[in-house]
Amino acid sequence: MTRILFSAAVAACLSVSAAAPAVAEPGDAMVGLADAQAIAGRAQQAAIEKGLNMAIVVVNREGRVILSYRMDGSSFINLALAEKKAATAAAIGAPTSILEQVADSGKPSLLSVPGAALVGGGVPIMRGDRIVGGIGVSGGSAQDDEAVAKSGLDAAAPGAK
Repeated sequence: MTRILFSAAVAACLSVSAAAPAVAEPGDAMVGLADAQAIAGRAQQAAIEKGLNMAIVVVNREGRVILSYRMDGSSFINLALAEKKAATAAAIGAPTSILEQVADSGKPSLLSVPGAALVGGGVPIMRGDRIVGGIGVSGGSAQDDEAVAKSGLDAAAPGAK
């Protein structure tokens, strides 16, 4: 019986993985290093204008870090949180402030999602209607973090937003 259940689980996993390509197809939209540098650079400029020392992270669609840094005076904890915010935004395709609002409105079940950031400061990077990555910022209030992250999108390559 155990062997049958195990075989069924393996077959289910194989059928799911067969439906989605393992690597990006040529021409698929993605965030490259140059994009990440431009986005993070613009976000850093916005942080400087606000007088804030922040951590800024840009991830690809899978939540893998492309660029990660923290400004002088920013805590290592800000860097870890910025990465979670970026990965969460890329995963859900929406700003993390939405999750914060949902959790604040009495939906504590969101707390059960491992690794999810339920605080503002993460914003997805979109190309058209496709999610291609995320930016996460930490070091100010949730509102400041999100505003700085959105400022970074102003530097995104044409077609990205």
